[in-house]
Amino acid sequence: MCGRFSLYTSTEEIVREFDIGEVHYQVHPSYNVAPTQEVAVVVQRDGRTSLEGMRWGLIPFWAKDPSIGSRMINARAESIADKPAFKRSLRDRRCLVLADGFYEWQKSDGAKIPVYIRLKSGRPFAFAGLYDLWNPPSGGPIASCTIITTGPNDLMTPIHNRMPVILGKAEDRTWLDAAIREPQQLLSLLNPFPAGEMEAYRVSTLANSPRNNSPALIQPLRE
Repeated sequence: MCGRFSLYTSTEEIVREFDIGEVHYQVHPSYNVAPTQEVAVVVQRDGRTSLEGMRWGLIPFWAKDPSIGSRMINARAESIADKPAFKRSLRDRRCLVLADGFYEWQKSDGAKIPVYIRLKSGRPFAFAGLYDLWNPPSGGPIASCTIITTGPNDLMTPIHNRMPVILGKAEDRTWLDAAIREPQQLLSLLNPFPAGEMEAYRVSTLANSPRNNSPALIQPLRE
């Protein structure tokens, strides 16, 4: 799964990196993004890419209670084409959830040690995501999203049995292309990212609490 990540890259650099046409959200650097918080996403609207903010934890349009979102921070790639909460979004509401690293917890001698995973290049990247709009009884709609997960690559296998789907540059545009609605074409993009382009290292248990949020969280743990 993916339950915590970081995004400290500036808005300006993200706009350049992902060739974003419209900016409707300013990134607030965070080293410990947690579920239900607002996250930076890229969507396609009228043929243009747009940077927007959404709540992490998808609330389906048909939900009676928004608390369901806290249980939908991830969506398994193997079942999104069939599950009622995700199948409509797979066709019509896909997004990129932006990050520059994520955390997973590795079991070691009965303890769980946080591990930080990122690209070797250090550059920001995009998780494959889905989103939906939920209309509360009063007030405006709530936009929320989920991160898609798949099986692990060789780097992740010793750490966890799932990993978030990270899209490469070519897949980014295909995933956002509103003209593509065929589930099988979209599902073919949801593969483990190449292990050779990633790195992982243990970090401080400060990462265990979402209340902690500083650059110290992503520093390699001194053995």
